[in-house]
Amino acid sequence: MRVFFLAFILALSVAGSAQAQKSDSIAAVVQNDVITYTDLYDRMTLVMRSSRMPETDEFKKRLLPQVLTGLITESVQLQEAERLNLPVEDAEIDEAFNRLAEQNSLTPEQFKAVITRDNINIQTLREQIRSQLAWGKVIQTAIRPRITLSKDEVDKQVEQLKSKEGQTEYFLAEIVLPIAQDADAENVKKLASDLSQQLSADIQKFPAAARQFSQHASAANGGIIGWITPDSLDDNVASVVKAMEPRSVSSPIITDDGYRILFLREKRTISFDNLKDAEKLKIKLALFNLPKDQKGRADQKDNARIFSQDVAGCLDISRRATGDDLIGIREIEDTRPNIPTNILDAVKDSDIGEAGNIIENGDQIIVPMLCGREGGGGETVLFREVENRIGTERMETLQQQYLRELLANAYIERRV
Repeated sequence: MRVFFLAFILALSVAGSAQAQKSDSIAAVVQNDVITYTDLYDRMTLVMRSSRMPETDEFKKRLLPQVLTGLITESVQLQEAERLNLPVEDAEIDEAFNRLAEQNSLTPEQFKAVITRDNINIQTLREQIRSQLAWGKVIQTAIRPRITLSKDEVDKQVEQLKSKEGQTEYFLAEIVLPIAQDADAENVKKLASDLSQQLSADIQKFPAAARQFSQHASAANGGIIGWITPDSLDDNVASVVKAMEPRSVSSPIITDDGYRILFLREKRTISFDNLKDAEKLKIKLALFNLPKDQKGRADQKDNARIFSQDVAGCLDISRRATGDDLIGIREIEDTRPNIPTNILDAVKDSDIGEAGNIIENGDQIIVPMLCGREGGGGETVLFREVENRIGTERMETLQQQYLRELLANAYIERRV
């Protein structure tokens, strides 16, 4: 069974007494924190077992600096979260771990067994989850409030997008490997080449590789950039994209600050005909069956109400429902005319990932949640899509600048 972890990290095997003695030495100093060789070896073991990258000495040697860079970055992110008084509780890590197990179609116990079987230190994975959750809190607290969009700004972008009708756009993901001032540029080049070859042979590895190795804000989302037209890319990158076939990985592309590897998921011709079509919605329904007795019915209604208030997003509604024998789960994905009116009305004022109004339908209580929209809906939907795109791009730019400044101002001493 292949297991895809939250992160993608390389492993260096530890063997022999000399290396065991070395493992407790310091690999890097980050402010007042230290990264030991044990930290580095454990992190590298995680990636080798989870990603199935080749465990050759040459490949390990090239990846080691990137792995250490990732650990340094995580340390800086955790320190910033601590400075802002944004702790990550163990319960939050447990919940993220359980979601990760669910994404791999495993129970948490089965997931732990797989990790143990592959000789992976579970604490290493938990620490990486901690840093990701901490950085997410920093983004929400320090960066998101700085993002503002005016209607005029979005309207202008909508008109620009309409002017591109008939052009080809590409759904891209990326891995960005920068060349630091003190880095071995040739080693980064060889690493980029190795990754490109490995990912071309198995494109399913790309999201995990992007999460670990890419030094860009898109890494947290598996490297996804989204739909993009060539005129918004540098000329050398655009020429590569135009020549790619869907479901393919590019060779490394040299840029001003390093190398870029692209994955083209699909391409399409920009058309606004879908604005005339009915909007397609994805709605998840948590189903509470009502007992025959009056007290049981009242208790179940209370359970549904509490569930509606506590559930947090589309992953959570599935996790909670599948983990409770008294709750069923159903998903509707269809155009508006084909969706029951009572369900449409229940989610009409809801944002994506927010529970709608509770529906009582005979012997069932239904908690609906809107989990996606696609096409249709006229100008309103197009405006919303463009607004989300601009906000995401601005968020990525700001968090990249924020992290760059944190790294530049931190005392970092690498000993590897």
